[in-house]
Amino acid sequence: MATAKERLMRSRLIQIISGLVAFSTVYATDVSGNISSNTTSSLANSPYVVTGNILVASGVTLTIEAGVTVKIDSDKTFQVKGTLIARGTSSSKITFTSNVSSPAAGDWGNLQFFDESTDASYSGSTYTSGSIMEYCIVEYGTALYITKAGPFINYSEFRYNSEAGVSVWNDDWSSPTTLVWVTRCDIHDN
Repeated sequence: MATAKERLMRSRLIQIISGLVAFSTVYATDVSGNISSNTTSSLANSPYVVTGNILVASGVTLTIEAGVTVKIDSDKTFQVKGTLIARGTSSSKITFTSNVSSPAAGDWGNLQFFDESTDASYSGSTYTSGSIMEYCIVEYGTALYITKAGPFINYSEFRYNSEAGVSVWNDDWSSPTTLVWVTRCDIHDN
């Protein structure tokens, strides 16, 4: 049988754990502007809230860890002119989503790779480096736009976007200079 002191200690421990759980569910990291040095968005600091447009600058790598959620405010965009490494796992996906309580298609702008972004590299058919989105979810924005760029998009889901799931654009299809691999993706309800 527990003593009064042991019951008090258990009660305090439960209060501390409850407080930590409550803190972790309301904590968010606000981000905006140019990312001008190599940066890692860690699961420990998730969710990230994009409060202003994001630009991953040329020559810079943004790595997003598995399980991270990126919530994006209305009309804000997430643009890549450097390298984006967003590699989730089948059980710990990276999510790009709306930052409103009742989300709808088109709540935020777009996620876009530009010509300046670092194209994915391969050894045969195996990804080796460069921009990648793997095991990601992109939802409630306008679309993923790939503009004359060659990221590797794999095992990802694009849903509830207002314009398209994935849009690839090149103004000279007669001699494309980049290879875009979009494989094993689920693109629906856009």
